[in-house]
Amino acid sequence: MFREKINELANWKIKPSRKPLMLNGARQVGKSWLVQKFGESYFTGKVITLNFEKRRDLHIIFKHNFDVNRILLELEFALGIKIDIANDLLFFDEIQACADALGSLRYFYEDKKELHLIAAGSLLDFEFRNQPFPVGRVDVMSLTPMTFYEFLLARKKDSIANILNGIPTILPEVVTGILNEEINNYFVVGGMPECVQSFVNNQNFNDVQEIQDNLLYAYEQDFKKYKPTVDGDALNDILEKSASLISNQIIYTHLSDRFSSPTIKKGVEVLRTARLLNAVQNVSIAGLPLSPSGKQFKLFHLDIGLLLQKSKLSFQDIYLKKNLTAAFNGMLAEQFVAQQMIATQKEELAYWARTSPGSSAEVDFVIVRDGKIIPIEVKSGRSGSLKSLHYLLEHHPHISQAIIFSNAPFGIQEKLYFIPIYWAGKVQFPLV
Repeated sequence: MFREKINELANWKIKPSRKPLMLNGARQVGKSWLVQKFGESYFTGKVITLNFEKRRDLHIIFKHNFDVNRILLELEFALGIKIDIANDLLFFDEIQACADALGSLRYFYEDKKELHLIAAGSLLDFEFRNQPFPVGRVDVMSLTPMTFYEFLLARKKDSIANILNGIPTILPEVVTGILNEEINNYFVVGGMPECVQSFVNNQNFNDVQEIQDNLLYAYEQDFKKYKPTVDGDALNDILEKSASLISNQIIYTHLSDRFSSPTIKKGVEVLRTARLLNAVQNVSIAGLPLSPSGKQFKLFHLDIGLLLQKSKLSFQDIYLKKNLTAAFNGMLAEQFVAQQMIATQKEELAYWARTSPGSSAEVDFVIVRDGKIIPIEVKSGRSGSLKSLHYLLEHHPHISQAIIFSNAPFGIQEKLYFIPIYWAGKVQFPLV
């Protein structure tokens, strides 16, 4: 499989000011595989992997002090290898299991800049609550589930996938037919690498859903690690209830019937820290920089396939459309767009909603590119009301363009750009 992040890793390798790289991401999004693939493809030497969950006997090497030369020498003794600073890639995997190894990263930057060192792990943000983050001493990169583009490549649809690298345009009907079929597949399978690989190999949704159940169970087992910060039952409630509230502005009390608002708020922060949930903030668009407008926010899940499975809807609902309500179909469409843009856009995603009492005007997303504010609406079908978007453009004439992702073909109407939803995540903003 191909992950676009490997290109960013290649750029990191040749940076003159390169620092040790910390690769963040939720469990099972493919961090270890990506680093191994990168090492094999871009280094003439070895990929030396230290898995701190498996090799707890190595933890003691980092306890005495942070003398980097001593650490490297003792690692050579323990592993029975010679570390070639110029040609090897040193990989600290599951580094959250060894707090002292986390603490050593800044000293590798200060004392051994020529070494290529990548540290990866889950719950790293959670671990750094108890020790200072090495600001200015590490480069940081985040890995998310596979994007729709990467899913197409895994499905051997390279020619179709590469169309999405181009400027949005009207496509032949045969191409749109394939893209619509594959986006339905992606809604069910999602972007978790194990799920994608299973689907590529077996074409069996039942196998995929079994893997998704196992992943969800593993995440729930991780909840035990958050005690006493927050109750695991509260985290379960939040994850389950938020699955039915995608695209809705969040009120904490709607996320659990059993816990208080402060407990739920803390639980949301923990799940965001674990990267199982992504929060999108309501912002004012009166000018730049965008600023928060009230306390409203929306939540999106790590992965659309896991979201669908958590929602207890079967894959037949996607294909037969018998039980999939228009409302939930709209939520899936918005989750899809959010997931693609979070994976591919550097700036934080936001949305806009009027905060005046009784007002319901809301635009799904807002981004900023080249000093331009660009509102984005998502429609699950080929058409839908754009009342809120027209209101926003009428009252904010400084906004020069708006995007509507839907199943409609590409088209332009004054400031409105109608773009098929499968282009989300690949569109280069602004469009003019």
